[in-house]
Amino acid sequence: MTALAPVLLFLVAAASPARAEDPPAPPSRAEQAAPPPSPPPSADALRPAPPAASSFDFDLLGASPADARPVDPAFERAVGKRRLMLKVHQGLGIATWSALAATAVVGQLDFNDRFRGGGDTGKYHGAHKGLAYGSAALFATAAVFSLLAPSPYEKRTERTLDTAKLHKIAMGVAAAGMLAQVVLGVAARREAGSLRERDLAAAHQILGYATLGAASAGAVVLLF
Repeated sequence: MTALAPVLLFLVAAASPARAEDPPAPPSRAEQAAPPPSPPPSADALRPAPPAASSFDFDLLGASPADARPVDPAFERAVGKRRLMLKVHQGLGIATWSALAATAVVGQLDFNDRFRGGGDTGKYHGAHKGLAYGSAALFATAAVFSLLAPSPYEKRTERTLDTAKLHKIAMGVAAAGMLAQVVLGVAARREAGSLRERDLAAAHQILGYATLGAASAGAVVLLF
């Protein structure tokens, strides 16, 4: 009987219904508030994006305001004409100054030849006369190019003494000096052989150097 006890206990345990498992615990508030896990990324999302196509059509400085303004053909033509005429004026001005300098040098030689013991040979008189009339013609031509050059820009009303005005003043003095020299030169030749000829020739000589100085000042002010 004692030996059958374990067998009986085993049969009783096997025949008795299995105890139900404990139900799972309800989720906590933190677990309920947490978002659902995101799905894993796809293979296309992990693939690197191709590089963007480069373009060399760009402007580092951007569009300037001048490009946006409409171009006036008449204004552009006037500006080009003015630039050309002033370049010619500048070239004629340099030629005029050179001619004035040569006229002053040859005029001094002519004065010395006639009034300072040079023998009164008259060998410089023709060259001096030709240079005087040539420099006057160059001066007049340069003035015409300056006066006839168009001025498409708006004129300033400020009364300031700029380099352009100083140049005009100096050239006006030089023009007056050249006219006075012509008058004195002709008068001196009409008084040839008299005491008055020397005085007129001396005044003509002084005006020659003054005219050259005024022309030099008019050229120098444009460089500063």
